[in-house]
Amino acid sequence: MINDTDLLAYASESDLSDEDATKLISENRATAKAPEFEEYDVGASFDLNTGDADNAFGIITTGFDPLEVTESGSRIAGYITTDHRSQVRLGTYVIVPYENEHLFARIWKLQYQQQFEVDDATEIHSRRMLRSNTTAELDYKFLAYLDPICILYEHVPGDESSLVRRMADRIPRPNTPILPVTEKLKIQTGLNIPREGIFLGHLSVGGELVRTHASPPTVPYYLRNDYSMGDPLIFRHMLVCGSTGTGKTFLTKNILRQFMSEGNRYQVRDNGDGVKKNKNPCLVIMDPQDEYSQLLEDNPDLVSSDEHDMNSESVKFGGVPSTKTFVANVDGQNYNGRSRAEQAEFTIPFEMVRSNSWLIAAAGLTELQGIALELLLEDYFKRPGKHTYNGFMEHIDDAGVRGTYVDNGKIHEASYDGIVRKVRNQAFRRVFDQPATPITEMLADIFKAGQICVFPTEYISNTRIRDLITLTLMTIVVDNKLNTSGDALVKETPIILVLDEAHRYLAKGAGEHSKRIISKFADAARQGRKEGLGLFLITQDPQDIDETVFKQVNSRVILNLSNDAAISAMKVKKEYEKRIPYLKKGQMIIQSPDNSDVVEVIGLSKCVVKHV
Repeated sequence: MINDTDLLAYASESDLSDEDATKLISENRATAKAPEFEEYDVGASFDLNTGDADNAFGIITTGFDPLEVTESGSRIAGYITTDHRSQVRLGTYVIVPYENEHLFARIWKLQYQQQFEVDDATEIHSRRMLRSNTTAELDYKFLAYLDPICILYEHVPGDESSLVRRMADRIPRPNTPILPVTEKLKIQTGLNIPREGIFLGHLSVGGELVRTHASPPTVPYYLRNDYSMGDPLIFRHMLVCGSTGTGKTFLTKNILRQFMSEGNRYQVRDNGDGVKKNKNPCLVIMDPQDEYSQLLEDNPDLVSSDEHDMNSESVKFGGVPSTKTFVANVDGQNYNGRSRAEQAEFTIPFEMVRSNSWLIAAAGLTELQGIALELLLEDYFKRPGKHTYNGFMEHIDDAGVRGTYVDNGKIHEASYDGIVRKVRNQAFRRVFDQPATPITEMLADIFKAGQICVFPTEYISNTRIRDLITLTLMTIVVDNKLNTSGDALVKETPIILVLDEAHRYLAKGAGEHSKRIISKFADAARQGRKEGLGLFLITQDPQDIDETVFKQVNSRVILNLSNDAAISAMKVKKEYEKRIPYLKKGQMIIQSPDNSDVVEVIGLSKCVVKHV
């Protein structure tokens, strides 16, 4: 086609009249062919006649913001139709289809924008709306901004069970539908949640359960409990934290019960014969409120429908018959527990102080006094005969013994007298060497595979005695597990050590007890994975737990926390951190980087064992 400018120049040179020139231009336009466009691949078509068109929240749009995906972030906006605006919440999971893949994303931002050019920030408009609000949803654009999580695709095309994920490396096309996720497998794969393991609860968003087209419709959240990707995560340790009254004990009972099925076995080191063994774990629970012995009993409130739902998702329920209560014999204190579990009484022998001098250093000895106490104990335990707390006090009270150390300059006079004052404590006299079996002789009764061992301390009024008993038990477990010379029975049994009120024992304190037990627990946290020792900590003050222990805890279950320092200590993503103070009873945020993305979960509404 010749353009009009060239024709006019030709007409001028040829002295054509205006009428003839106009006619020439018209003929040229009439005979010209329309230009051919380059062939455009419209890409995949989406068959929305199956009901997806009605279910779609809206479409990907570029009407307000450019559509982009970069290595450092993304901007993906979608227009939400009026029929579905009430269904969309912050955190809602969605998928956007490609040809044979899906973008799995969550909604991180919601926004209204005006549909028409109207200034609604005026006095006249506001008064009119206050008298009669005639605003319609169609008057505004409702936009949802997506945070890409991953791309879902079938590793073996056509095989749904081979669904895997990779990083979000593709950009969705404009006008592609934004769909709710209705397939359980896509949600579990998209969030990297294991399809089996230790049941913790059901996936939720904003306090509402995520529902799918599966049966049951809820999405179970499991903690990885096999060796497919390394050791089970319980041996990377676990923390449950929440304010008072948020259901920590209720949730903890439900979780601990899952470990006690007959089929749940863990590998332990061989005893020298070159054969690896698989054993059920032993739960050792430090119970300051006398609640965990109820793991023995069924929950009478469970009905057949509850049991059916639990069975469908491999949730273990019902009491554990091999639950036993171990009670410390303390002079002047009697245990009147409400549990029907079998009881066994024990005492702490002073002989344990031989290698754990800090057990009687709770009064806060100076550094020089601590060194001197070590010397006094070393010499005392070299003496023949039975070694008891009373015997040690008689030993250091003896004037001849005092003169030996003071006169020879081994211990300063003031230090010696200070040691005597601080270790002469009625609390020690009431707990050491009582008329019961020494706990060091009961290891075979305590550390049995498949047994729950509960150590209550609620009946003890003296705080120092309670702490001494708890720290002694923790020391027995940790030392025997980690030392090469530890008891073979303890070393060859998978142990989950449950510590309620963990902040009391693992706080960043300056006391001798705190320093020693933190040191032991830090070692346990670092080495527990290979030794079959898992720490299960429960606290309302996570910010008080020493950093050397806290940073080793891989899986963190966060219930409602109102303390800003506690929330900050959890170090979760900002979008989840803001939700923590608003979590209702049973709601939790789970942060377990080796298990899944950070998610919100709702626990069971009923306890799987008795809970009063």
